[in-house]
Amino acid sequence: MTSARPKMIISSSAVFAFIVISYFFIDIPLARFCKGFDPSIRNVFGTITELGISTWYLIGSFALFAIFTFIRPHRRYAYMGLFIFASIAVSGLLTDIIKVIFARYRPEMLFEKGLYGLRFFDYGNTITSFPSGHAATAFSLAFVLSHFFPKFRVPLFIFAVVVAASRVIITAHYISDAVAGAWLAMVCVFFLKKALASMERKASSMPDNQ
Repeated sequence: MTSARPKMIISSSAVFAFIVISYFFIDIPLARFCKGFDPSIRNVFGTITELGISTWYLIGSFALFAIFTFIRPHRRYAYMGLFIFASIAVSGLLTDIIKVIFARYRPEMLFEKGLYGLRFFDYGNTITSFPSGHAATAFSLAFVLSHFFPKFRVPLFIFAVVVAASRVIITAHYISDAVAGAWLAMVCVFFLKKALASMERKASSMPDNQ
C-alpha cells in the first residue's frame, strides 16, 4: 500500500491539472458538441446512464454483506459486500458535499441561460454538476470488483468509462465533472482498502463455511 502512495499523488496531480484545463478550455466546446448529437444516440446513452444510479448497488451490496454475515456466514463474501457498500456510500456522500461547496452550474444552464461557472456553497438541481455522482458510483464499483476479480478489470473499467461518458454525452455533466467523480472513487477505494485490510486478511485466513 505504501508503494502505491507516490502513484496516487502523481495521478491525483494529473487529474487536478486536467480538471483545471478542462474547465477553461474543454468543457464548453465538448458540451456543445455533444448537444448536437442525434436524439437517438442521446436516448441510448440516456438509458446507459441509469447504470450509474447508486441505489441498487447499495441495496445489493448491503444484502450481500448481511446474508453472508448473519444467514450463511462466509467472511470473504461478507467483506466484499461491505467493501462495495462502503466505497459507493462514502464516495456518494463526499460527492454530495463537494457539490454544495462548488455549486457548479450544469450544462443545461449554459444552453438555456448562458450560465457557466461556480456559485460556491449553494444547492439546487441546476448547480450540482461537480463532481458526477454517477461516475463516482460506476468507478467505485469497478475499482472494488477489479480488486476481487482482476481478470475482469478491463471490462469493469470499460463499463465505468461508458457510464461516465454517458453523463457527458447527454449533457448532464461536463467532462471535468465525470473525471472528478472517477478520481473521487479512486481515492475512496484506496483509503477504504487500507482501512479494511485487516478484515480482509482475517477473512482470507479463515476456512469458508459452506
